[in-house]
Amino acid sequence: MNTLGFHVLRTIYLNIWRLRTKKLSNEYQKYAEILDKEGILIIPDFLPADQFEEIKKEYEQLYSDWDPIEYDPVKMNKRQKDFPEYFETIAEKFVTPNTPAFTKYFLKDKLINELTYAVVHRKIRTTPYSHFWHLQRRNLDKNVSALHLCIPHADVPYPTVKVFLYLSDVDESNAAYIFAKGSHKLTWKRLMFEYKLSVRYAKTKNDIVTEEELNELGYKSESISGKANTLFISNNMGYHNRGNFSNMNRNWRSLITGNLESWRKYAEPGWIKYCFDCQKNSKVTG
Repeated sequence: MNTLGFHVLRTIYLNIWRLRTKKLSNEYQKYAEILDKEGILIIPDFLPADQFEEIKKEYEQLYSDWDPIEYDPVKMNKRQKDFPEYFETIAEKFVTPNTPAFTKYFLKDKLINELTYAVVHRKIRTTPYSHFWHLQRRNLDKNVSALHLCIPHADVPYPTVKVFLYLSDVDESNAAYIFAKGSHKLTWKRLMFEYKLSVRYAKTKNDIVTEEELNELGYKSESISGKANTLFISNNMGYHNRGNFSNMNRNWRSLITGNLESWRKYAEPGWIKYCFDCQKNSKVTG
């Protein structure tokens, strides 16, 4: 079916009515235009200092009894057990908060919700998945093996949104988010690349995208560095990946992802896996 063009037709269908970001009020339109052009919007000093400190305090309380340097294979989840070499070296923990500051200042922020609506053309009617996310190297003894999230990938072949707030200073040395600006656009080259990937995966189970392939499409990945309290919103139809660590510094983030489009969880079985195995679901199983 992929060889006959099923995935191409599916991609066109999922994009044709939302190729451009919706227009917003003057207050938010300038942000929407950047997001439409580049696929990512970066806002330093997003929250007032007192609100940011409240969220950070909630984060610290939720992680107060966790030691990221400790490694216990018995307590690893399935995803971590599938990549043991990576998670022996990298500490990762998600916590889904139900705390007042996080909910009020981040999850229910009007700018975030309006820009999400502009990109996906859907009002948010269900609570999106949201996390505190801690990343840190446990040691510097060996190279980290490649994980799917460390390789350029697009979550889905149609507009979707992830929202990050850095809770600590993040740069290339401690796994800053990586994004290829402009790669969220549905161009003829991108459509043909979707076709190529879908056929390749069906035949070989290989959906790895290389930097060389991105360059051939006219895109270049770059690290999204930022001080604590930097917000960025990305259209994850664009190519992105997790950065690498070269030191032991922590990387704290708040993250909103998941069911930003309420119909998606009903329309596409297995969609919750998009955060972890995006291309397999979107390109092959449909």
